[in-house]
Amino acid sequence: MCCRTETAYQSPETRLESLTPSAKFVYTVLDYEGPLTQKALAEQTRLSQRSVRSALADLDDADLVEERIYPSDARQRLYAVVDRDDER
Repeated sequence: MCCRTETAYQSPETRLESLTPSAKFVYTVLDYEGPLTQKALAEQTRLSQRSVRSALADLDDADLVEERIYPSDARQRLYAVVDRDDER
């Protein structure tokens, strides 16, 4: 990443404070379960697909999650909590 935003230097907890409850919940599930697809997140959280999409977009804007290729199906993406070691 060439250019980091000011929020990238804040702790994950600080960046989570201003997010919606759905985004916080999705972040917590990803933190505990590891990388998941959007569909798996919707199933795990029992949130609607739309809520999960919105939460992931908010988390991505806050540099808290990263999108990865899903090897089993290239049409899908895996979402994971950004490695805390990479933030430094």
